[in-house]
Amino acid sequence: MNYELGPVNMRAIIGIALFLRILVPDKTSNYPSFFSTNAVYILFFLFYTALVTLNNDLLNLNFVKTTATTVISIYCGYHFFFKTNDYTYLKLSIILAGLICFSDLVYTYASVGKFPVQRIYMQVLHIPVQIDDKGDFIEVINHGYYGLYCGLCFVFLLNEFISNRSSKISLVIMPLMILGVLMSTSRSALLGIIGISLYLIASQLRSSDQSKKAVRRIILGLGVVILSLFLFTSLKDVFNLNSQFMDEITLRLVDEPVAVFYKHMGLNYDANSLNAMNWREEASSNAFEAYLSLNSLEQIFGIGFWGYVARNLGKNNLPPHNGILFMLIEDGLAGLILYATLITSVVRKSLSTYGGISPLVTALIFIIIFCLGNNGELTTSNTFLIVVTIIAETKYNSINSPDKFKLRHV
Repeated sequence: MNYELGPVNMRAIIGIALFLRILVPDKTSNYPSFFSTNAVYILFFLFYTALVTLNNDLLNLNFVKTTATTVISIYCGYHFFFKTNDYTYLKLSIILAGLICFSDLVYTYASVGKFPVQRIYMQVLHIPVQIDDKGDFIEVINHGYYGLYCGLCFVFLLNEFISNRSSKISLVIMPLMILGVLMSTSRSALLGIIGISLYLIASQLRSSDQSKKAVRRIILGLGVVILSLFLFTSLKDVFNLNSQFMDEITLRLVDEPVAVFYKHMGLNYDANSLNAMNWREEASSNAFEAYLSLNSLEQIFGIGFWGYVARNLGKNNLPPHNGILFMLIEDGLAGLILYATLITSVVRKSLSTYGGISPLVTALIFIIIFCLGNNGELTTSNTFLIVVTIIAETKYNSINSPDKFKLRHV
């Protein structure tokens, strides 16, 4: 959410104000230095990206703002973890983000009945909505974005719920988040939810002393899913949606995945049902061919921020819809290895000090799965905010907790 009062960007002002506030020492600021942790490697990765971007003449105001937002986010995230010695603030932010995205989806279904998603805060603040020559709304943010944050919130709360660390309010929020993913028609988010849910359930069942309790919680979790599916199937009647919109939803969530599965299994399939998923597969293939066509130095070090689109390597002025390929092209093999080493180290250290899989790690893995069919979410400020909070959580566990496998939770 963002709001501009003339030349004043409120989101930027709030971020800068928070950053300046935490630079002022106080009695609660006695915690391990930000620069004594793996968090410095995030800064190194950002600096590396800046150098590559500058070398390719792509360093513009948008890149500067994006990088500055990331730096402010990770520094504030690290600081505010130690204000409570847990992830309270980030958890509340994830829940709030999920509820906002869900509300925007409901508002869109109820008021317009078709995509792109209409934002409630823009209506409340009377912010003009962009319209094309035909009078249709212009899509500023893809509807998959809303599925990302609804799914992120769900897997975070599911981890806490299965591990018996959440409050009863999670049972109310989780079905709304699944419903939000379904309403967004994001198949990447749905894939992430399914994969992570199966892993969390299996890990609980492997523990003999927790298996009985886990079964009860799993049954409740399945009830949440069934309730969400029931609510989703009721949307057409509740919002009086036109059949064309519902047919498009069915195509994205059911027909396309089934057609792709049949295609790769060598079975008969309806080619008309492939649509966007077939296009994404082709886009990824084109992106990999574009990477191979780069010279050796560009393959190693990349072509800079948004270089794939700037050079129109996909021949359609669009990114490749594959986050890993996107990073490989923009940051090169060296940048991808640097990023993978950072993430692997952060996750490994978290698993060794947490005594299981932290909800924060669950959220990070969900984002990685989501990016397999999307673009630059791997390096956004929100993703790095989760990464730096994992780093802070690990640091707290390894230094301050008498029992390193215990951490005070919300």
